[in-house]
Amino acid sequence: MSNWLNTCVGIDRAMTVFQGTNFNKKRSRCIARWIVCLLPFLILNSMIYEFIHRDLFDDYEERRVWCVLRYSQSIETYATDVQYFHFIAPFLVNLISAICIIVYITSLKKII
Repeated sequence: MSNWLNTCVGIDRAMTVFQGTNFNKKRSRCIARWIVCLLPFLILNSMIYEFIHRDLFDDYEERRVWCVLRYSQSIETYATDVQYFHFIAPFLVNLISAICIIVYITSLKKII
């Protein structure tokens, strides 16, 4: 979740640079509140399969409980895709927003 929150900060910074003096701080805070409330639900919704396919087994000999995940092939593929998405998407969005900020500021300095 921290990757997605950092991504939101990167997007907000890019919007601040692009809008310049027209940046609306109140609107930005309102959007940030909505994102902070919705983001955990969206992430949990994409990973709900884990809670459905998780089983607990009691091991009486060693006195412990084992948590076992049993996936079908399609769920395993979906799990892999979701994990890659949650790793790669925030990275790419942060990278693109940083590049856009650099290009925009460079073009502004060329004009001045």
